[in-house]
Amino acid sequence: MKIRAKKCFVITGLCILGIVFFMAILNIKVSSRQGINFVAHTIKMPLYIKIIEFFDRDYHYKELVENICQGCNSDQNKVLALFEWTHQNIKRDIPEGWPIIDDHVWHIIVRGYGARDQFSDVFTTLCNYAGVDAFYSWVYTQDQKQRIPLSFVRINRKWAVFDPYNGIYFKVKKDKLADVEAIRSGSGWTIEALNKKPTIDYAIYLNNLSPLKEMGLGRTNVQSPLNRLRYEIKKCLK
Repeated sequence: MKIRAKKCFVITGLCILGIVFFMAILNIKVSSRQGINFVAHTIKMPLYIKIIEFFDRDYHYKELVENICQGCNSDQNKVLALFEWTHQNIKRDIPEGWPIIDDHVWHIIVRGYGARDQFSDVFTTLCNYAGVDAFYSWVYTQDQKQRIPLSFVRINRKWAVFDPYNGIYFKVKKDKLADVEAIRSGSGWTIEALNKKPTIDYAIYLNNLSPLKEMGLGRTNVQSPLNRLRYEIKKCLK
């Protein structure tokens, strides 16, 4: 009986030490970066708060995408639904004096307004949550003097091109989206606009598109816990 009591005492002690150690780790101060009017700021918070907020955003992304894509029967239909939702629900006209904030993609959705590249941030993040690979990049004119953010979404193994900020996407046929290779070859692509006619000469950007390489994990791809884990492991192994 004495031996059993000692074992219980040791096990209880180890459990308590483990809990204390675990709680100490969860309370370690970690950093989160936030840009306000293009000036970077560092915010300190306990690790457990950062973890809770991460899973909270993940839950809301999934709920939002499920609601937007309800009834969609193909990846293309999902992407077009997410594209229209982003363009209609994130406002371009930022009231004078309101700050341009860059922190989490979900916060752009909650605020309801954003800069040009933040539209692509939202759209491609939602596409990834819908199970469709997507990312965005700044695309330059040949002289490198002008640039616009464009979103690239992989549908049927080809990268289709979107401009969520202006509500513009591209087609080669009535029901077929124009992919990067079709655009680069100049094979009769046309512009589709959700609202207003385009005021941008997209040809000076699209004709300068480079072949796209395989997509790596970036900001819009690591909002889910599994992808974030893969990203952190890959970063540690470099």
